[in-house]
Amino acid sequence: MLMQISHILDNEFLNNTIRQYLWLGGVLLVVVIFNKYLSSFISRILFQLLKWTRFGEHGKLFLKLTLRPLEAYLILHTLYIGFSFLDAPDFMSVTFLGVTLLEYVQGIYQLLFIINTGWLFSRIADFIITVMNEKALLTPDPTDDQVIGFLKDVLRVVIWTTVVLCILGFVFHVNVTSIVAGAGIAGVAIAFAAQETLQNIFGSISLFSEKPFIVGELVEVDGIIGTVDKVGFRSTRVRALDKSYMTIPNKNIVNNRINNLTNRTARRVQFLLGVEYGTSTETIETIVDEIRSYLESHPAVLDQPVVQFFEFGPSSLNIWIEYFIHLMEWVPYLAARQEIMLQLMRIVQDNGASFAFPSQTVYVRPQQGETPRDN
Repeated sequence: MLMQISHILDNEFLNNTIRQYLWLGGVLLVVVIFNKYLSSFISRILFQLLKWTRFGEHGKLFLKLTLRPLEAYLILHTLYIGFSFLDAPDFMSVTFLGVTLLEYVQGIYQLLFIINTGWLFSRIADFIITVMNEKALLTPDPTDDQVIGFLKDVLRVVIWTTVVLCILGFVFHVNVTSIVAGAGIAGVAIAFAAQETLQNIFGSISLFSEKPFIVGELVEVDGIIGTVDKVGFRSTRVRALDKSYMTIPNKNIVNNRINNLTNRTARRVQFLLGVEYGTSTETIETIVDEIRSYLESHPAVLDQPVVQFFEFGPSSLNIWIEYFIHLMEWVPYLAARQEIMLQLMRIVQDNGASFAFPSQTVYVRPQQGETPRDN
């Protein structure tokens, strides 16, 4: 019985015995079953390199981020090493476009290996950025949060650019050195083609160096008012007052006037209060004095308010009113402004005056020979 089984296992299929295929299948089965445990073990070994640093207390986070790439690594390498012990079938020597099928398979392995490596390094970079971001949240300076967000984008660009260059060099056998050297010759063409992208990148550098605003501040830029959510490698994300999420290219921000509303010390209120033309001069003087006294005594008003009779309007006598409210939060500001406006209405009404509104008086001249009539 054993001899028959051994004889069956020694039968060849595609230049390899059934025994070899079973060994390969068994190894793959073990790796698949224990893949998670093996990956966790490798991840813990890698984490030993970081345990004596500031990242040492974040072992679970490191394991969570690196587990999936390591699992893919184990399966990929098990397949490659297992099949390397087998003899290639004859059909693998068939050429297509000057390359054998075996070389195509090896190229696919190299491609997956490089991508998997980039994935692993990207996850490690995410781990470092996450830990740094947690540390930055503990500091009072919000600039740290802004720099970390920018650093995250830079690391991703560097890692995946390296992955692309490695794929070109090792998989497609492109002379990467000549590409890098030729970048100087093609620099003008590349710069012209990517002019807008380069402007955005230099714009982000300008934003980080000059710091006209930081994450969390309320700004007005490019016609948009909102809170800065993120300053990225190419664009800045702003949460507008209507809660929409706006993406503004950095070059637009740098080339436009930036109004940092958070750094204001007060909000200015300025308008004309119009009363009817029949209002006496004494009444206007009384209204002006009472409004000025009220604004000067109001706790939300800063400095000296400006209240003066200003001009003879087309349909009203206009009083210039200008004052500053020190409340920066939007809802408290609106509440204080409403309180002031209602009191101004009471002052005008208590003095027997009325608010003017646009009106016109039309005089109709009768034609010659026509007797005027009352309507």
